[in-house]
Amino acid sequence: MQEDIRRAAEAFKKQTRKLSQEESLKHFDIQRAQYDKEHSEFIKQYEHKNCYLCGKHFKTLSKAEPCLHWLLRMCKFRKKDFPKLTEKFDFYQISAFLRWVANAECGVKNINNLDEECSDRKVFEITVKWKNVEWTLDCSKNDFEGHKGTRTEFPHWHFQMRIDGKQFINFNDYHIRFSKDDQLKIVLEKDRDSGFIHSFGPGGLGMQEHMDRLAEDPDGFIANAMSTNNPVEGAVHLQSFVKGPEGGIPIEKINQAMKMARETGKTLVHCFREVLRDDNEVSISTILSPSESVPEIAKRSERKRR
Repeated sequence: MQEDIRRAAEAFKKQTRKLSQEESLKHFDIQRAQYDKEHSEFIKQYEHKNCYLCGKHFKTLSKAEPCLHWLLRMCKFRKKDFPKLTEKFDFYQISAFLRWVANAECGVKNINNLDEECSDRKVFEITVKWKNVEWTLDCSKNDFEGHKGTRTEFPHWHFQMRIDGKQFINFNDYHIRFSKDDQLKIVLEKDRDSGFIHSFGPGGLGMQEHMDRLAEDPDGFIANAMSTNNPVEGAVHLQSFVKGPEGGIPIEKINQAMKMARETGKTLVHCFREVLRDDNEVSISTILSPSESVPEIAKRSERKRR
């Protein structure tokens, strides 16, 4: 199986190398339009507490038609019903749905997929929160290769679900098979030369994608974060340091910044940046980190083989 996936990945790379820049952009635009259309339908249904996949209310459970909205636990979904979902939906489909509902509730801060918090031994570690429910999707490199000589000698991943912080589904309850499509996407994503970038669309952005914006446009990112009324409640925590000239910052400049903050509702540091913009002797440094409202990635202890 793994060899088949590697051959498929090489074939994909050869095919994409033949595409011109214009063809690549056209393909990207088509994919983005599809995501936008699907996400618009999702939001339309979500606002009425309906599922865009099956068209039923979130409280509805039809065993003849397994659906991902069961994971919201607004219906009488039981742990033993979970395999029905993984038989019908693959990893990326499950990930997309959980990301979309989490993002719809209160944005990227509900999705912790930060690379710096992910172990080097893992293919992925993602914790997603929605209201009182928290899901974690986990896969180690050994899981992806399959545990040789065991009953789980196939590429798989693990899933944890907590409701009000209490156990519902544990990591070791299920070894969930990756579909062939899952495996191909993961192999291509990990290969920097593949030219493949999987996107969950704007409705599926997590903290890592949010923080990536800092590298692309640090000034714009900080200005946007500072313009909120209470950035600590948002996705990032800001800690700023204002260093003035030897004689200090003139009191009229301080008063001007404080007045601007009161009148506009923007942060004091943002106002200092505006007021002291042309003062070359003043430096303002800002450290950004995930806010405390971002859920911690739930960690899975890997069982050591004897």
